Amino acid sequence: MNHLRIIQSTNIGLILILLICAVACLPSENISSPERSVPVAVPSIPSDNVQEIPVLVTPQPNPNIVFQDDFANPGSGWTVFSNNFGEGNYENGSYCLKCTRPSYPEFKVNTTNPALTSLTEFTIDMDVTMLSGSREDRIGVLLKWPDINPMSIPGYVQPSDYYFLLFPADGSVTCYTKHQIKGSSADLEPGYFLRRAPYTCVKGVNSVNNIKIWFNPGVFFTVNGYKLVDATDDNINYVNRLIRDGSMPGATLQIVANSEDPYSRPVFQINRISVAVPK
Repeated sequence: MNHLRIIQSTNIGLILILLICAVACLPSENISSPERSVPVAVPSIPSDNVQEIPVLVTPQPNPNIVFQDDFANPGSGWTVFSNNFGEGNYENGSYCLKCTRPSYPEFKVNTTNPALTSLTEFTIDMDVTMLSGSREDRIGVLLKWPDINPMSIPGYVQPSDYYFLLFPADGSVTCYTKHQIKGSSADLEPGYFLRRAPYTCVKGVNSVNNIKIWFNPGVFFTVNGYKLVDATDDNINYVNRLIRDGSMPGATLQIVANSEDPYSRPVFQINRISVAVPK
């Protein structure tokens, strides 16, 4: 009898142990499942070699447009030429400058219009497209003053020309004059309003770039709505005095293209241009 009781007690103990293990294996409502990790966005860091520029709020002075051209008329007055260094011609509703022997600065190709001479205080608005070329190819505007001292007589200072140049394939811009700039807020080195530097606002090959230049009494230069230069130049006062005195007329506007790459053959297309003066 005692032996039977021992066996029954052992069986009951085993059943209790099995019940306890089964209960322990059941999922608990108080244990929460691990949460999914939320990815953290890493802030983008701007490239060190791309310049930061402020968005331009374009002034609206109600200018008086004295010249505008969309190049639909091949008789609108721009120089048509072909020489050893390149050619300029009306093509497909635009005007094209092609460099066949680029080398800076003597062998630039350029075009002028008789309507754009003797300019003093004015605004230029121009759309250009680079159709082909390399990183060293440029197009832009040259404001060229007449030579008032061809005999190099002492005491006469020749006014300096102004260059506003765009390198579409490289995404960079430069703006300078041949003499040392006085009074410029952007005088990074003698002669430069803006040293050549890349900007995110510049569009590349086969894209239209808009150039705006306000000239006199200051120098104001924008590309695609971004302000790159907003400076003063005391030398302009000297030029203005010569104009007022009748010693010389104003500047001639030239559209120029060239390259520092001797193997490149760039092609640039001018799509539209307008020139205005204050009312």
